[in-house]
Amino acid sequence: MLVCTPFITLRNGRKLFAHEKGLEAFCFEVTEEQHKKYTEKKQKQENAVENKDEN
Repeated sequence: MLVCTPFITLRNGRKLFAHEKGLEAFCFEVTEEQHKKYTEKKQKQENAVENKDEN
């Protein structure tokens, strides 16, 4: 599976945008398992933010 994003975050915390390198997006090959794990993690983070806002 190919995942594309308009920016990446470097180890020093700086965001590197694809357009700074003459690209539209940075693309990475990931397995279905990696993608599923990422989407589950992202969903948990969103749920935690929503629950925090409700309190």
